[in-house]
Amino acid sequence: MIVTTIDKLTKYAEIPYAQDIVDFLSEFRKTEMAPGRYDIHGDDLFAAVSRYDTEPNVDRKFENHKKYIDLQIVLDGKEEIHWADTKTLTQVSEEFSKGGDIAFYTGEAMGYTLLGGEQCVILFEEDAHMPNVLHEKSENVLKVVFKIRCSE
Repeated sequence: MIVTTIDKLTKYAEIPYAQDIVDFLSEFRKTEMAPGRYDIHGDDLFAAVSRYDTEPNVDRKFENHKKYIDLQIVLDGKEEIHWADTKTLTQVSEEFSKGGDIAFYTGEAMGYTLLGGEQCVILFEEDAHMPNVLHEKSENVLKVVFKIRCSE
């Protein structure tokens, strides 16, 4: 897991399409795009824009992905994103065997970071994450999740 700010994103060689992500966010802020999927490089890089209310962590599960790296940023509001290594959790369901790209887990967080403003988090396959968690109180957030296809 990498926690950084958007202005430093292009410094990470591990993040393909970093400049395209920065450019998308710059354009997004000018036009206030509606929630939905935005293809940037087809299935290799796309943005999922959503708006929702954050929830208590007891109502959430950890998840991870194998086909895509997640880069998550909250542009309006704040949310906690909890993290744990998948090796420390108990898997309760998965879609990998059916061609999907998600598994769910229960267990204890190893830590969390607060998303809001320019801070973003980059999550790899081993990084189970619990997004959408309230920080102090429930908030309505505007979030962009960039899905970056992993090289196989």
